[in-house]
Amino acid sequence: YRLSAHDRVTLGFQYSSFDGRFIVSNVTFNTVRVLPTDFTPFSTRSATGAGTLTSAHQERQRFNRTFMPTLVWRHDGPTWKSDLGLGHSQQSDFNRDMDQGFFRVVTAQRTGVTIAFDDIFYLRPQKINVTDGATGAVIDPFNLGTYSITQATRQADRTFDLQRTAYGNLRRDFHTAIPFTLKGGFDLRQSLRDFRGGTLTFAYAGSGGRTPATPFLDPIYSQRVLPYGFPALQTISNRKFYEHYVANPAQFTTNDNTNYRNQVAGSRLSEEIVSSLYLRGDVAFFERRLKLVGGVRAEQTNVHAQGPRNDPTLNFQRDAQGRILDGNPALAGVQPVLVLPATAANTLAISQLTFLDRATRVEKEYLRFFPSLNASYTLRENWVLRGAYFQSVGRPDFTQYTGGITLPDTSQLPSATNFITVNNAAIKAWNSNTFSLRLERYFAGVGQVSLGGFRRQVRDFFGATTFQATPEFLAIYNLDASLYGAFDVATQKNLDGTVRMEGLDFSYKQALTFLPSWARGVQVFANASAQRLLGDETASLNGFIARSGSWGVSLTRPKWNARVNWNYRGRQRNAPVTGIGIEPGTFNYSSKRLYVDVLGEYYFWKRVGLFANLRNFNDATEDTEILGPHTPAHAQFRQRIDYAALWTIGVKGTF
Repeated sequence: YRLSAHDRVTLGFQYSSFDGRFIVSNVTFNTVRVLPTDFTPFSTRSATGAGTLTSAHQERQRFNRTFMPTLVWRHDGPTWKSDLGLGHSQQSDFNRDMDQGFFRVVTAQRTGVTIAFDDIFYLRPQKINVTDGATGAVIDPFNLGTYSITQATRQADRTFDLQRTAYGNLRRDFHTAIPFTLKGGFDLRQSLRDFRGGTLTFAYAGSGGRTPATPFLDPIYSQRVLPYGFPALQTISNRKFYEHYVANPAQFTTNDNTNYRNQVAGSRLSEEIVSSLYLRGDVAFFERRLKLVGGVRAEQTNVHAQGPRNDPTLNFQRDAQGRILDGNPALAGVQPVLVLPATAANTLAISQLTFLDRATRVEKEYLRFFPSLNASYTLRENWVLRGAYFQSVGRPDFTQYTGGITLPDTSQLPSATNFITVNNAAIKAWNSNTFSLRLERYFAGVGQVSLGGFRRQVRDFFGATTFQATPEFLAIYNLDASLYGAFDVATQKNLDGTVRMEGLDFSYKQALTFLPSWARGVQVFANASAQRLLGDETASLNGFIARSGSWGVSLTRPKWNARVNWNYRGRQRNAPVTGIGIEPGTFNYSSKRLYVDVLGEYYFWKRVGLFANLRNFNDATEDTEILGPHTPAHAQFRQRIDYAALWTIGVKGTF
């Protein structure tokens, strides 16, 4: 709505909802134990009868709802230009199962089998043989009659997300001998996530003896042929099995203590507020051939989080001064007097006393300044040289603050098993300094080509550590230093040293106006980047991609247009893999892949047309690998997700 010649107010509202059914079925071959002589680089055989087959069928209904109102006021006056915006985004996300008439996961198992993998290559063993450990009879792992149902689970997850924003900017241009512009503003962002969930397990005893899974066959889903050349897998109907539970509840048992602990462990709340102010100046020299844009941004971050608290000392009786009562002073050390005796009957009550919902509360704040300077110089009419310096920040994930805390038994001495475990809320956000340089060549009105390079120096990456608790660290969690100061803390830290990232990128786009008239309307584009990491291997960024690129071609006509885009992503380095026997420098990777998208539009009339969007036209898959310096090629593959092609065809119009 236009308030005046220079003022306009815009009100927007967006609403979306999603309701989808997800079904996953799998069979797991677990050798469990392998004798030293029963494996080679290309084969593995379990010890006789040591293997286990597990068939699991998962179903969930996800319901998501989001609404987002926004309000923006803009002033475009002859002297001052300004804008002010408010936004509110609220989302609720539910994963449903039993309330919709089915279990989340139903698991069936066959134990006492011998499993042999032979002729192993990149994707899978070419041969998998399963036999009964006692009789040697061949077992079909894809037949539901092989299995007995062991348990079913419920997992009623609920996530609530809230985003609020408020911003304002004010600008004025000064038309002096050396023209310059000043701009300032503020930005306020609040992010809140409230998550509750936890797995409830129902052990299945059946009617006595081995209860086969065959009566609960899902005849529809069992017709689906598995990937990698495997046959169809007979699967369980979670709905049939839930109906059996409703009719025969006595055949199922559940552990109230385990259920309680799972629900508390999955209950987390986190809130982050980032408030910032900035001041920016633009100035031009040499008849606007040299342009400088610089400024500084100040960001104040405040975090509030709640997670589970596991404190076994809450089951110890104390005197009026808060000291633990010693049940046997004659013995060395403190022998605590328990509030509730450690008996099977008291297991749940003890958990409710010592494992508390959202009792770990974290408050964290930090202030950062981000200066930046951008410069461009017009070398010739169609040649521009650009340079920049800026600082950036990488904030810890919300889970860093909501992971909860596990406290030691203070009546016992510190040891390798008696220490504090916590996510480090005091960890600093990593920060980087980046320098970049770029040369651009413009083709009058039809395209451009550019080549650039950058160097980024990153400090304070995240890593694991163990250290003796300090009063400053304990104060973050409101812990008494006199009580916990002697204990070690297993947590995370900011790694020493720096990691340097260097890279080059290339970009090109052009309308091919020089083609004959019958080929006019063709445009092409291409871009590519290459980068490398130098520094601490354990501090490498999750998601680092060394090589990437995209290219495409389009053809535009008065009534129709068509485009083909290619997108290449090289191998992507993710989280490191650590453990006994795993060599340093071993990481999870997303393997390289190439997506091809085909898009087009045809207009029947000026404002109404038909469109087609064929995403991933070549049906590329997303593979996951684990790779170390000496991992052989056939042992790298871990998982494949086949999203398949997504074709969207519809009618669009402008009214």
